[in-house]
Amino acid sequence: MESVPCPICKSTAFLPWLEVSDRFDVSGKIRWELVQSSTSGLVILNPRPDSSEITSYYQCSLYYPFLHRNKIATLKEKAYFAARTLLLRYRAHLILGSSVKPVKALSILEIGSSTGDLLNFFHRSGVQLAHLAGVEPDAASAAHAREHFGLKISPSLKGLEGKFDRIVLWHTLEHIHDLHATLRAVTGLLEPEGLLVITLPNPACAGANHYRENWIAYDAPRHLYHFMPGTLAKLLEPHGLSITRQQPYFPDAVYNSIHSEELACRANSQPFSIWRMASALCRGTFEAGKGILWPGEGAGVIYFATLRPKAFSS
Repeated sequence: MESVPCPICKSTAFLPWLEVSDRFDVSGKIRWELVQSSTSGLVILNPRPDSSEITSYYQCSLYYPFLHRNKIATLKEKAYFAARTLLLRYRAHLILGSSVKPVKALSILEIGSSTGDLLNFFHRSGVQLAHLAGVEPDAASAAHAREHFGLKISPSLKGLEGKFDRIVLWHTLEHIHDLHATLRAVTGLLEPEGLLVITLPNPACAGANHYRENWIAYDAPRHLYHFMPGTLAKLLEPHGLSITRQQPYFPDAVYNSIHSEELACRANSQPFSIWRMASALCRGTFEAGKGILWPGEGAGVIYFATLRPKAFSS
């Protein structure tokens, strides 16, 4: 385990935030401490597993329960994959946006590409396979992306070459130990007119306030950072990156609500009944609508950032 300073302000002055358990630890006995920087406002898992210890907390059978299955067997799995396919289309639409380049000319890098489904969707949408690249440290997921989709997947950012019109970190940045090394690499790989797309859970949302330590998006110890409104801009600023737009990702509100309710039931030794599920669904739907009206209160927020001119004028 390691203790670290705040990556934004370098301060070691923290205020207690919450103690949470690992959602995959059914005993609930091991507790993880979340603290908040008194200077920057960033919420941090501290202490935390280091980069070598963290791998044991990513078990494919638990963290990605259905992704490596060759056959979809149960109704739950069918529903999961149907929803996932619809959301891939929605994500791709948000990421591509109103690009001035034709789709076939775009180049896209996804950091945290998992099994490559989003990158493959871009390929099916017209992006050339040679213009797609992913970074995925999990060997099994990376192998799936290579074998099934023919994608170029690297275990890290080291050695990547070229420039990309889109660099995507979709619920990835909160997992990364060395944020500054990643952002330095991003600034070198992003086209001058390119777009950096970062999606993050929002610990200031209504769901987080309601479920507290049972909010599923705390996901200790895999989520190392939790970005309160305004903190991401502070992290990006010294790297010459500016947030130009943000919007809620409304499916996160529904997903988080249902799974947080289930986690709360388990923590309190209560059944996760159909009524509790319906209540969570209603809560999540209401929160999703609230996030659409007030993006800063969304359960998940998509940030679009660009390089400032001085960051690439040399």
